[in-house]
Amino acid sequence: MITLMLHSIGCENENWYRNWLSISLDHFENFCKYLVNNNFETIFIDSWLDDPNAKNKVVLTFDDGYLDNWVYAYPILKKYGLKGTIFVNPEFIQNEIDIRYNLEDVWDNKIDISELSPLGFLNWAELKTMQDSGVMDTQSHSMSHDFLFYSNKVVDIYTGQPEYSWLAWLSHPNRKPYYINEDQSKFIKHGTPIFEYDRALRTRRYFPDRQLNEYAINEYSNSKNTINKKEFITKLNEKLNDLPGRYESDAEIESRYSYELKQSKTIIEEKLNKSVDFICWPGGGNNQLSINSAKDHGYKAMTGGSALKSKTTKIHDLKIIRRKAMTSFIQTSKKDHYIKNPQFLVTLFKYHNGNVLSKYAYRFRKLSLIILDKLF
Repeated sequence: MITLMLHSIGCENENWYRNWLSISLDHFENFCKYLVNNNFETIFIDSWLDDPNAKNKVVLTFDDGYLDNWVYAYPILKKYGLKGTIFVNPEFIQNEIDIRYNLEDVWDNKIDISELSPLGFLNWAELKTMQDSGVMDTQSHSMSHDFLFYSNKVVDIYTGQPEYSWLAWLSHPNRKPYYINEDQSKFIKHGTPIFEYDRALRTRRYFPDRQLNEYAINEYSNSKNTINKKEFITKLNEKLNDLPGRYESDAEIESRYSYELKQSKTIIEEKLNKSVDFICWPGGGNNQLSINSAKDHGYKAMTGGSALKSKTTKIHDLKIIRRKAMTSFIQTSKKDHYIKNPQFLVTLFKYHNGNVLSKYAYRFRKLSLIILDKLF
């Protein structure tokens, strides 16, 4: 059996900083056809739990709860009689109750495909419809999907960089479901110090001193964008001697981990009237404390993560869901290369499923792209 990790479908050309997470419609539909034509059965994770070594069975998982899972992925899976599992963060689920148009409405001639709006996040009505259909199951991806500071070392300052979009999630959590569709850079003041950071469920949080933040923001504003960033960061780190900030206490971190794992499970179960038994760690970020918390709150299995690299990590009797990433892109150190070949996802699946020719075809393609990056 093979378990696959997907995220977004059909948004590879959208104006979105993370569009490299998306798989094109052509790639996805050709892959679904391949599964059907080659007698693969897609199953939910609870069936995988019963027999993780079963042959010709596939678990399709979609992380984060993007709206395009409703707009594109769900109709195509339904069309081919396939199943998928969505891992969602309740803090990212939209509160609106109207079910939005998807490909089924296009096929029924209710709307043109150009009028579909796939960017954003799912709402509970759409999740409930998919859950009740038997096509999509919903499980936990934790509550927040946040990044948090974990040390008192300043590594950068905010000047509008899109990779720090998560800073807005922390300052305006009620706007998290809309970060793809609106400019949230105004939520964070330029000059804000950025400390070393990591995934929320892999770290003890560091809280910067408010006065240090205010000082950095004021200094940056007064410089009228002429500041030498490297020198300024050094100056801020020196100033930490007087304004050191603080770290989470043991009680605070245990409470936060419990919120991330227990509350997400409870909310999904209540909203969708189902059992939530599986946790997918955002970015693979976990540690012994978060694993212990997952066990305490009744999860039966979890995706892999950083803590599993340590031989001393205790996973109790939690099963490990090891996934293979599916994508329309080949990433090199220079850029994310979209692969136009409509059978690319099929080739990648064959590679993950142990096909030697597909493995070398993929590696040759990646090596060629790395060489081209260096030449041009």
